Amino acid sequence: MIDVYVMENGRPVKTDEIGEDVWINMVNPTTEEIDLVQRTLGIDREALTAALDDEEGSRTEVTPEYTLILIDAPAREWRNGREEFATYPLSITVTDTVIVTVSLMELFAVSNMISGKMKNTSAVNLCNRPRFVLQILLRIALNYQADLKYIEVKRIAMEESIRKATRRDDLFELHELESNLVYFKTSLSVNASIIERMGKQSRFVSSEDDRELLDDVVIETNQALEMTDTYSQIIKGTRQLVESDINNSLATVMKFLASITLVLSIPTMLFSYYGMNINLPMADYTYMWIVIICITIAVCVAMMLLLRRRGLWR
Repeated sequence: MIDVYVMENGRPVKTDEIGEDVWINMVNPTTEEIDLVQRTLGIDREALTAALDDEEGSRTEVTPEYTLILIDAPAREWRNGREEFATYPLSITVTDTVIVTVSLMELFAVSNMISGKMKNTSAVNLCNRPRFVLQILLRIALNYQADLKYIEVKRIAMEESIRKATRRDDLFELHELESNLVYFKTSLSVNASIIERMGKQSRFVSSEDDRELLDDVVIETNQALEMTDTYSQIIKGTRQLVESDINNSLATVMKFLASITLVLSIPTMLFSYYGMNINLPMADYTYMWIVIICITIAVCVAMMLLLRRRGLWR
């Protein structure tokens, strides 16, 4: 899919022509769409297809014709019947006339800009391409924070559920959240280094407003990175708590089963003793079987009370 936008009153509006001061947004583009943009703008094909490999690492590339910024952005996807979090590359190619963004799937950072739901939209202008790029990076950092807060909400909900009953699936879901945070931390660390490198380039910081916006991007990215570290430690502790609770529950069940086995061994011993083919005390008594049953019940009850006093019986 390929869409072309021009800016009107600080908001993107679709257009059909690829001219000057436009924003070309491609989401999982076809070969024909990539060829069209390549012929029109003269950008290397590798730069246009870099974001289509979800394993591609973040980087910056500067040539006389264009500047490529490849950065990871957060996304949500369905895995194992649940909404999970992931990161996908987003390439931002800046030329003297246009901006081209390419991604493998639709990303919140880009869709929010298209809808105009972002900070300081009135200051956005495609003529000021470096500032437009910084706005995208700011939106990416804010999306990371929004997803991290949602992960924390899911963790709190799981913790409340664990207080009522611990399930085996809780461990798998906590593991998924912990894995998502690992991906977030890796992507944010690389993004922070890319943004730091951009801050040293005069083409992205040409005015005091650009410097303030870049500082906002750095602050929000670092804050998202700190949130990731904090939530990772909290989820790790929660997972260890669930594991301990499951182990304690298993130990309690095994202890109770051992107690039942001990109590049941008493009637087995008594009835086996009086079932032998030898002369035993009161063996000829007609109601001896009733006496044996009463003795068995009394001994079992006494054993149960003793085990309960020692905390070995529920």
